Amino acid sequence: MSVTFDFQIVTTDIPGMSLVMSMNEDAFSFVTDELDLNTLPDGSAPLSDSNVVGFIADAENAHLCSSLM
Repeated sequence: MSVTFDFQIVTTDIPGMSLVMSMNEDAFSFVTDELDLNTLPDGSAPLSDSNVVGFIADAENAHLCSSLM
């Protein structure tokens, strides 16, 4: 059985910063409408590493699944 993830959270070359990549429209709406995060032109949302755990918890409460890469 395959698992599809709503978000990919990837580390960046900038220390202390990760990018949240929305993998579908519902996930993107959650990031922009519910969490009110700003997005980059590629659709990713920058997030400090200290907020990653909270983001994953909030996403799980909304029944969205994240992959930490």
